[in-house]
Amino acid sequence: MQISVFSGDVIIVTNSSTPARKKPGKVSGLGVEKELTLAFIGNPSVGKSVFFTRLTGVGVEVSNYPGTTIEITSGSVQAGARTLELVDLPGIYSLGAAGEDEKVTREYLFLKRPDVVVNVLDASRLERNLVLTLQLLELDLPMVIALNQVDLAEEMGIRVDAKKLSELLGLPVVPTVATKGEGLDKVILIALAEKEKEQQYHRVQYSAWVGEALSELDLTFPNLPFCAKMGALLNEAELVKLCSGKAETSALLSTARRLRQYQELRHSTSIQDTVARDLFGEAGQLVDRVVTRFEPEKTFKDRVDAFLTSQHFGIAVLISALLLTFLAVFKIGGFLEGLIVDDFFEPFLIGPLEEMTLGMNPVLRNILIYSLRGVEAGAAIAIPYIAVFYILLSVFEDSGYLTRAAFLLDNLTHKLGLHGRAVIPLVLGFGCNVPAIMSVHALGTKREKRIASVLISLVPCSARTVIILGLVGVYVGFWPAVSIYVLQLIIILLTGRILGKSLPGKRSGFIMEMAPLRKPELKSTLQKTWLKSKEFVYIALPLLIVGSAFLGILDALGLLDLFQNAVEPISVGLLGLPAFAATALVFGILRKEMALQILAVLAGTANFAAVLTPLQMYEFAVITTIYMPCVATIAVLKHELGGKDTSLIVLFTVLLALIVGVLIRVFGASFFT
Repeated sequence: MQISVFSGDVIIVTNSSTPARKKPGKVSGLGVEKELTLAFIGNPSVGKSVFFTRLTGVGVEVSNYPGTTIEITSGSVQAGARTLELVDLPGIYSLGAAGEDEKVTREYLFLKRPDVVVNVLDASRLERNLVLTLQLLELDLPMVIALNQVDLAEEMGIRVDAKKLSELLGLPVVPTVATKGEGLDKVILIALAEKEKEQQYHRVQYSAWVGEALSELDLTFPNLPFCAKMGALLNEAELVKLCSGKAETSALLSTARRLRQYQELRHSTSIQDTVARDLFGEAGQLVDRVVTRFEPEKTFKDRVDAFLTSQHFGIAVLISALLLTFLAVFKIGGFLEGLIVDDFFEPFLIGPLEEMTLGMNPVLRNILIYSLRGVEAGAAIAIPYIAVFYILLSVFEDSGYLTRAAFLLDNLTHKLGLHGRAVIPLVLGFGCNVPAIMSVHALGTKREKRIASVLISLVPCSARTVIILGLVGVYVGFWPAVSIYVLQLIIILLTGRILGKSLPGKRSGFIMEMAPLRKPELKSTLQKTWLKSKEFVYIALPLLIVGSAFLGILDALGLLDLFQNAVEPISVGLLGLPAFAATALVFGILRKEMALQILAVLAGTANFAAVLTPLQMYEFAVITTIYMPCVATIAVLKHELGGKDTSLIVLFTVLLALIVGVLIRVFGASFFT
């Protein structure tokens, strides 16, 4: 795919479906130049990931940074004869060690040493963005600035002189609109040339007494880089180790401690506060010199934004949006499921295979039939619902509506001991609990992380949505399916209220950045949907097929009956469900949607109305929604909260599911006659 011709050079960027290479500098083939690594870094919500996705397409690799739950996304592109590795680093506001995101980004910059850093800035919020830029300049890494969202800035009455900003900072500044693909190729071309250049970058003019302390460190440690000395003054021991190595760390920290204590006593203020003030002051001065402001016209988008954030109409819109989302998933997913099951698998695959294998060895026959049932369950139940849900979630995310939902629900989350920013992890939980739990580390206190993690564990994720809509929605009715979400919301609110009142700990303040309203791009939405859905295709579907084959073997050997008989007092006696439902629930611990898929395999049909009553389907869906999180969520919970809190969450959800299940069996009969 040829992107453009610029300055007489043609850059050809092609998506690569192979995993990104791990080591920069690797020769990738005869006649191909040395591989280069470009690291994308910037504040959250600056369009960095859109920039990255536009260049790499879907051929990317997502992996956790070693020892953390922070995801690093990488992808390979071909630029002429060069193979480039693009790395999308977590969005951060500064290089300070405020959280795990900052630590991961810092370690990557120092230990991996990318060939060029692409610093993505939001032109509409330039002053805040430049604080990180000024810190990056002190690392002396080759760097290019992508001045993104210049179209949005213009709509807001902000015009940035990119040429002047480039002169002041001493490095290239390229205006871009990532959502439209404008300027992306130019950034890559300039980044390739920037690696070979020597630049004199802009330096922050720190307060005189900070400069005095730095000068003394220069005299004592002339061979150490600037970032090590500044890190020592700020008492950032990890940063010092990354910059200077372990040899002189102790001596540098000791000397800096003496200087810091002397200067802070002398000036009656902390060096951290002074450096922060100097950074923001410098960023403000730069903005004053490069930004022109004018009065923008009141647009239709502004009126829509005011309507969406209104406490009266906004809540009604939010409720309507959620109901329409579930209705769309229910209708479209159900339609696709019917096509896949009734019009394809049953008449053309399942039926013929059962006839062909009559008289075959029971074990071999079960392996074949159960494996195909697994394929049917995965294709017919999970893919339609998950894909449709992620498409709608991507639209909400790309349009900026998620942050408006957080704003609207801030008062409600206060009553749960949280703040509005916790709405984002909770909403993300409707897609998948794993990234939602991972995002709680951005919350201010341990108390907030614990409350949010418990509540996220109860949020019906897309896998649970598959069960609710694929079982209750299709065979019982749309409104009974909606009632499960209402029931779950009541449980979440009550649980949050109790935890908010009883858990000790500090409450933190709330600052939220409102993402701009934008028209979602179809290509970006489909790419996001694929990236989120492919985990099921590549991981869960093979696991489901293998698990189904294993169930077939157990069934042929009679072992499945032994397990089901052992738990029958609970599954049948206490809950009133079929014996095979217990086996399905066990598999649901691996992945939630597998509970329904395995239920179809064990029942011998995807037409659940033939083997379950409406009350049983409703009860099974509620229990599956509440009982213990999946294995992946449990693993992330353990990393974020520790083993003790994770065990308590698992025990709480299991007991709650049993209690609610019994109540539904006792009192639900009158509603499902």
